[in-house]
Amino acid sequence: MSVPSSTLGLLYDPILLEHVTPRGHPERPERVQAVIDGLKNSPIWNQVAHLPVTPATCEQLRLVHTEAHLRLIEETCASGGGFVDGGDTYVCPRSWLAALTAAGAAIGAVDAVLHGEFSRAFAVVRPPGHHATPLGPMGFCLFNNAAIAAAHAVAAHHLERVLIVDFDVHHGNGTQDAFYNDARVLYFSTHQSPAYPHTGGALDVGEGNGVGFNVNVPLPAHVGDDGFLAAFDEILMPIADRFHPQLVIASAGYDAHWRNSKYVQGIDERMTTTGFYALSDRLREISDKHCPRRLVGILEGGYDLESLALGVQQTLSSWLGQPPLDDTIGTPPGGADSAETLERLWVKLRGIHGL
Repeated sequence: MSVPSSTLGLLYDPILLEHVTPRGHPERPERVQAVIDGLKNSPIWNQVAHLPVTPATCEQLRLVHTEAHLRLIEETCASGGGFVDGGDTYVCPRSWLAALTAAGAAIGAVDAVLHGEFSRAFAVVRPPGHHATPLGPMGFCLFNNAAIAAAHAVAAHHLERVLIVDFDVHHGNGTQDAFYNDARVLYFSTHQSPAYPHTGGALDVGEGNGVGFNVNVPLPAHVGDDGFLAAFDEILMPIADRFHPQLVIASAGYDAHWRNSKYVQGIDERMTTTGFYALSDRLREISDKHCPRRLVGILEGGYDLESLALGVQQTLSSWLGQPPLDDTIGTPPGGADSAETLERLWVKLRGIHGL
């Protein structure tokens, strides 16, 4: 189904529900089902264009991943499934097609904006991607959807400056690895530290041609909306002004919401869904300033179903140019720490990146 005249395209395919994980696994089909159900029960569903999804080809996956990586996933699925990274990343027989579809949705979102059909596009996908490295799956992730989308923008659309902004609570180590030596893709990540996957230090700035094009903002726990928003205002905005991106891709994870602490061990950043609206609005501002009509979102983490669904709605509300929705979930018990405690981090990062 397509809705004409919308500025925002939405990409989703029910095949994503067929990537089934063991009972009790936080990365479960109900995640995207909750997002889609929430959108269907809101005015947003009829305000976006619903775009068809074409699964990614192996050639497109090879822009980021090795042939051995692809064979591992495909052959494990064909043999009945199982864990593929030693303990938390699982595949079932239908996971191969689901993973191809997730990557294809990310690619389709990029094509939709770069072909000028839409100003913004959002891919509701699973399995998530940003932990998948060029060499293998990791952290619930099979293929790195955002990295594949960025590499596609460079290879197929000949872009020279793609900005990936990752606001998932975990560092996207796989995305960092994919572009660590590449000046064409600037990777920016806000994430809790210390926390899984125990990467993403402030001094990890890239290597070779990529020096200066990898920007990590490792945040202590409990910083809440103010801390994440300050990271965007103090570090991301000047970085974007200097980089002048031709495309902005958001690795949109919603697990910094305060309810996720009960699903993922060691995580407690205490954001609210209103905070996700504010972050999404900053990304819209960056795109409007540097690359109008070229903003893409790709779903990453978020394991509390209610906050995930409302968080995505907040992002889409911003990208449709609408005010934030009421936060029916509320604020975390005990509140969040003041962003003022982060000033030393901003000073350090400004020094590292010459801001």
